[in-house]
Amino acid sequence: MKIGILLVGRATDDLVEKYGTYAEMLISLINSEEDVFEFKTFNILDSVFPESHQECDGWIVTGSPHGVYEDHDWIPTVSQLIIEIYRAQLPIFGVCFGHQLIAQALGGHVEKSIKGWGLGLHTYEINNKTEYMSNLSEEVTLNICHQDQVLKVPDEATIYARSQFCENAGFYIKDKVLTMQAHPEFLVDFIKALLNARRDVTIPKEFVDPALAKLNSSPHAVQSKQFAETIRRFFLS
Repeated sequence: MKIGILLVGRATDDLVEKYGTYAEMLISLINSEEDVFEFKTFNILDSVFPESHQECDGWIVTGSPHGVYEDHDWIPTVSQLIIEIYRAQLPIFGVCFGHQLIAQALGGHVEKSIKGWGLGLHTYEINNKTEYMSNLSEEVTLNICHQDQVLKVPDEATIYARSQFCENAGFYIKDKVLTMQAHPEFLVDFIKALLNARRDVTIPKEFVDPALAKLNSSPHAVQSKQFAETIRRFFLS
């Protein structure tokens, strides 16, 4: 199965050199047990787009520091591609920004949250599980880095992940759309490096410092491998 990754964000050069791109981190996570899938990355920010939604058997939209409501030429283009993928009933997974853009493209609504930044380890209540989610625990802890939130999901969506901070943290539509606000591909070392790099640059230290303290005290809490199995099951379902 060939999965196309729509790479819509990039970290700084030093972080990419050490940890890889967001696409490479997702590939490492999803193929962590074995090389289950073939991947092809489209660097959207460098104007590398698929020829059509049929170029791959399934799709992933990555995270990004941008907002889905911002005025960038590539956002309408990727949004239209999401709609075409959905109409063709090809599977598509979105993480963080990808979760938000899929929601917006399919009729949902995204805004900058009045709750401020969510950073580091975050635990979600998991319910309304569909068949390929049977491996998920009742609570799942993953790393997050976001200020925007999906305030309204698409009409056909079922919410399966929520918390007091983020009520619409993950949704699915039948067996063809899966999203997650968190970053299962962000392991502890990377999120710590990312937060240190953004501390008092783009994210105020009053949000960063408590998140770093929690990461240092609970470095093994993140359940990325568990969610990676869910992603694999989703694409193979």
